[in-house]
Amino acid sequence: MNRLRYLWGHHKIASLGFILAVALSLFFGARFVSRAIYWSDPAHLHQSPEEWMTPGYIARSWHLEIEEVDAILGIEDGRALVGAGRPTLERIAKAKGEPLQDLIRKLSLGLPKTIADKEAQPQQ
Repeated sequence: MNRLRYLWGHHKIASLGFILAVALSLFFGARFVSRAIYWSDPAHLHQSPEEWMTPGYIARSWHLEIEEVDAILGIEDGRALVGAGRPTLERIAKAKGEPLQDLIRKLSLGLPKTIADKEAQPQQ
């Protein structure tokens, strides 16, 4: 305990820096572990599109780039299209003036085709 008092008394900035570094390490470490556990669950892979999902979520679930999902949806950038907030499929459909079910149908047909096309391409 005396060592801690000495460090705090003589090296406050270094002690605060160390505490901050430990706190940030714990935060980002916990975030990494929770995401790793979430995405390693097979139930989260190749999920059928639903209205609450974003192109980023779908891309991660299907192991695609966001641009590939955007191409299936026929958009350039979901965030720019819907403005502020999350670019969910529901909000994208409203912004495009397209029925939500048509957008989901496009994804349901386009995602497996995109995966098959990627697997058919020779590795470079």
